[in-house]
Amino acid sequence: MSLLARPRVAFGIAAALLLTVLGILFLKGPLEIPPLQVDPFATVFGYGLRATVVQQWLAMAVILALAYIATRRMEVIPGRMQALAESLVEGLLNLCQTAAGAVNGRRFFPVVATIFLFVAGANLLGFIPGTGTIFTVVSAEEEIHHAEDEHLPLSDIKLYVLDSGNNVPIGGFEYELHGETQTAFEIHGDEWEEFHANNPDLNAGHLVPFLRPANTDVNTPFAIAVWSAIFVEFWGITSLGLFPYLGKFFNFGRLLRGNIAFGLIDVFVGFVDLISELVRLLSFTFRLFGNVFAGEILILMMSFFVPLTFVIGVFFMEVFFGIIQAFIFAILTLIFAVLAVSHHGGEEHGSGEGEQAAAH
Repeated sequence: MSLLARPRVAFGIAAALLLTVLGILFLKGPLEIPPLQVDPFATVFGYGLRATVVQQWLAMAVILALAYIATRRMEVIPGRMQALAESLVEGLLNLCQTAAGAVNGRRFFPVVATIFLFVAGANLLGFIPGTGTIFTVVSAEEEIHHAEDEHLPLSDIKLYVLDSGNNVPIGGFEYELHGETQTAFEIHGDEWEEFHANNPDLNAGHLVPFLRPANTDVNTPFAIAVWSAIFVEFWGITSLGLFPYLGKFFNFGRLLRGNIAFGLIDVFVGFVDLISELVRLLSFTFRLFGNVFAGEILILMMSFFVPLTFVIGVFFMEVFFGIIQAFIFAILTLIFAVLAVSHHGGEEHGSGEGEQAAAH
């Protein structure tokens, strides 16, 4: 039997097509490309509140609240929340111990689990309603005045057309600019005076959201990467000792003993290892930032072209990718920690069991 012959399937397909058409015709909003620089939407005691920072606080609050709810009444036979929390913690702990051994696995577990939970929570909360769509408006006059104070070219200032109530017009609208009828949502700062003179019933300004996915601000993944690197270096030094650990990067032993050829190779390999430690910060940062920022752009574009229907599939895809990115960040921290506490021969130091961490 054909799927279209089934009333429910046919009705569902027809409804989806109808919603797609209605969304394309009436619900298209402005295709505002989120900026790389996150501007504060308010100032409290001299501290600029940014949408990504608020999202970080929200992620931490949600994680702590869920942890409290799951563990406030611990039972021998766990309920759903307790069982879910125990499964998550046990899974992450087993992962750490499998890779690093019993002793080091427990050492690494708090940091690895914290990174996973925070990054996953921040990524998932980026899909709550209102994120990126509820905003305050910085007026065109204020934006232009700021640009003039900073000696920035007005042609680089992007302003979004607003109605008289400082709301983004949804659907079709027209205005006069450069002697022609325009329908674009965006104008530039050097066009503001002409735009305002020809269209006194319209405004323009810069949109600053109250909420934005935390990892779309490059400072957030960079801060996580820095703390990950600090803990990895700390574990390496405390496990091997300061000078043996630094010997991986500054290995002059054979060179000082007169073995010039292999000594130079050791020095070069150590230099490459040192550079890789620093490059790791950039790799960690832009892997997470790039994926989350690209996901934000993709959702925005799908919301513009096919609102109400196909964008839902993109949301589910980005939820999956958000969890995957959190797992990748956490597992790479674990792998680098295992390498940091391992001797040059590959045996784990300090586990007391002689396990081969690299083999895992």
